[in-house]
Amino acid sequence: KMKKQEFELMYKLENKHWWFTGKRNLIFNFIDKLYKNKNNLKILDVGCGTGIIMKRLNKYGNVYGIDISDDALKFCRARNLKNIKKASVMKIPFKNNTFDLVGCFDVLYHKGISNDVKAMKEIYRVLKKNGRLFITDSAMMCLWGRHDIATQARERYNKEELKKKLEKAGFKIEKMSYYNFFLFPLVLIVRNLDNIINKNKPARSNIQETNPLFNAILISIFKIESKLLNFINFPFGVSIFCIAKK
Repeated sequence: KMKKQEFELMYKLENKHWWFTGKRNLIFNFIDKLYKNKNNLKILDVGCGTGIIMKRLNKYGNVYGIDISDDALKFCRARNLKNIKKASVMKIPFKNNTFDLVGCFDVLYHKGISNDVKAMKEIYRVLKKNGRLFITDSAMMCLWGRHDIATQARERYNKEELKKKLEKAGFKIEKMSYYNFFLFPLVLIVRNLDNIINKNKPARSNIQETNPLFNAILISIFKIESKLLNFINFPFGVSIFCIAKK
């Protein structure tokens, strides 16, 4: 389970913070492209967190959210979200072939998920035929650090491994790329320094208040990246993005 203070921090910063904003821009760039003018989809957000993505998914149809954390669901209620349930992606409380689209955003890496292929099979089960799964997750074990320990990660994915696991669960990959590519060298340096300097201190996540100017610059970098992802896949990055089809 993620710690209560991590959710509080997310809820406070998500609207403006470059990392969250950039991730949402990327996700919705592709959802818009694939589901332009659709408003009758059945959508599930697994591990919906504080519900900020759920809220934005609402314009595409009926959105349901599940999360294992009571704290997360409390924040969803604070955003006036209705169709939320306490449940795990390992055991999704919906019938087979229910959803057109499932979002799984920064969930699979978590150590609460003992078997990620089983989680993928569960998502496969609740998706309709030709339904799509959208994934974002943390990437590349060379970035492993105190942030991962603080956010209770089990691993960081590489492309080959995630592809293999999704195919094992029955999915066909439509798009898979690393993202947060331009900032990768910076993050690599910061993480490794943090691991050395703060080795004996309690782990804490890298998500914190960012200088507004720096924040705006990082959002712009992310926007360029989102545009480029329409045409190319990046060879490495801090995170991974995937669209898979049933």
